[in-house]
Amino acid sequence: MTATLTLTRKSTPGATVRRLRVSNHLSRRELADLAGVPQEQVSLFEQGLPLPLDSKRRILKELWSRKIKK
Repeated sequence: MTATLTLTRKSTPGATVRRLRVSNHLSRRELADLAGVPQEQVSLFEQGLPLPLDSKRRILKELWSRKIKK
């Protein structure tokens, strides 16, 4: 009998933010402008790099409000 290792790719918060941004047809700059944060912070969030909590909250709030409107 042989064992099979199955790797599953877990969705990271950054990947979720990117997926929501793309599904809403927004560029990083557009999302940053709407959320009131620098464009670099959207990029950092999507890459899973350190970011101030307030910036994360603003980005998520903007994406969530767009998700609810759909």
